[in-house]
Amino acid sequence: MGKKKLLIIATAIAAFTFKAASENLALPDTTELLLSYIENDSELKNLTIAAKKAALFYDSTRIDKGFDITIASGTINIELSDDNTKVSAKPSVQAKLPQASNLSAEVSTKIDSSDNQKVSDTSISLGIDIISSSNLTNKISLLKAKRSVIEAERKLEKRVLNAEKEFYSELKQLLSSINSIMKSEEQLYSDTIDFEAVKVQGFSTVSSTYRKAQLKVITDQHDIESSLHSFIHDCVVFYKKCGFDIQIDEKTDLMTLVPTDIEYITTLNITDFDKSLYNAIESAEWTYKINSMERKANKNYSLSANAGYTIDNSATNSDSVDAGLTGTLGGLKLGAGVSLPVNQNEDSANSKSSSPAIKLSLSLNPNTFRKNSITKKQNALTEEQELLAIQAAESDYETTIVEHHQKLDTLLWDKKTCQENLSLYEELEKDMAQLFKQGFISESDYLSTKTTLNSCIIKKVMNQIDLIIYNDDVAANFVRNTDGE
Repeated sequence: MGKKKLLIIATAIAAFTFKAASENLALPDTTELLLSYIENDSELKNLTIAAKKAALFYDSTRIDKGFDITIASGTINIELSDDNTKVSAKPSVQAKLPQASNLSAEVSTKIDSSDNQKVSDTSISLGIDIISSSNLTNKISLLKAKRSVIEAERKLEKRVLNAEKEFYSELKQLLSSINSIMKSEEQLYSDTIDFEAVKVQGFSTVSSTYRKAQLKVITDQHDIESSLHSFIHDCVVFYKKCGFDIQIDEKTDLMTLVPTDIEYITTLNITDFDKSLYNAIESAEWTYKINSMERKANKNYSLSANAGYTIDNSATNSDSVDAGLTGTLGGLKLGAGVSLPVNQNEDSANSKSSSPAIKLSLSLNPNTFRKNSITKKQNALTEEQELLAIQAAESDYETTIVEHHQKLDTLLWDKKTCQENLSLYEELEKDMAQLFKQGFISESDYLSTKTTLNSCIIKKVMNQIDLIIYNDDVAANFVRNTDGE
């Protein structure tokens, strides 16, 4: 049950039940079998789900790194008494744009409802990073999320190629089994001819010569029966993987199972592919690129500023203009802020001074400086490893080029040899058929030639499959260009 039956197994979406007749089988074409084989691949289904999850994660990351607004009521305190009810709260609205140096805006106020409703500490403030890695950090997060989508899609694409390779490899194995059975049949025909010659020579049925010749024929028959039994099992299992149930037996004409719709394809030239898209090179260069960005983003210094206006600032007992700076340098952290009073509240009996309110903060951690020095050395070593990985990937690429060129030369030589042998045995089979018809040769002589011809046909189809697998191997070594995405 060679190629034809295997090709039939790959039907994509149909649901057929095949019944094998003695000579004719209604089999689907190879493409249909292949589609069905791929469609029933459980790993491909899992990778499809994984790709969808990666796309959702990317969407979620884009939301996190995009414009964000938060509305909060603050803690609402309610005091119940017989006289009246007091309510206080500090609502706020905050908006943030991480992609613009963490630009943020916030409006907040304090509401106190007792005998008279009082609104105080109403402020409007803006903040922005002057020196920081926030923009680069956000970009890295988005790049990593996008990369997860790309890699999930690539795994899906590679699995399709691998599934196709597995399909054709299993199909080729079935054809190889058919070819082995035919070789056994050819041996049977040869031993039968020798056995008939022993009979003609008049050897006794109890003689060792007669019995040895007879035993060879019987052994050949048993070998064929055993091989057929194993082949039927493998064939039925293969079709089941493709989603088909088939029924075949020892009487099935094996040549009806050899596919006839597989054509020689144009072989891919591995050097036509972009070297930078070679799997190992692209992966190593991506790792170096993203890690370099992370190393650059991991700064040991930063500076951010904020400014705003507060209505009825309790710190100055007036409206105030506020400004502040926050900076870090290694393990040193500094903070400074000032609130300048505007329109001092003169109606208040307990009016505070109109002097500015100043805030200062400082902290120092000497170990941070020491650790930063170590981290710098670690980063230098890591970068060296990443560059070595790129060099190793380029060396692997060169080796792969040589291997595939050698493999292609062999396959093309096999193609030429198969075609030449097939042409010779087609002519020989025609001549032997005529001689058998005229009675000049025995049926065993003709069947031997016919079997050899069938073996050449199978080898040709197997060579066609090898070229398809070769193309899959070439394509699997490279990834799709995603620069335009």
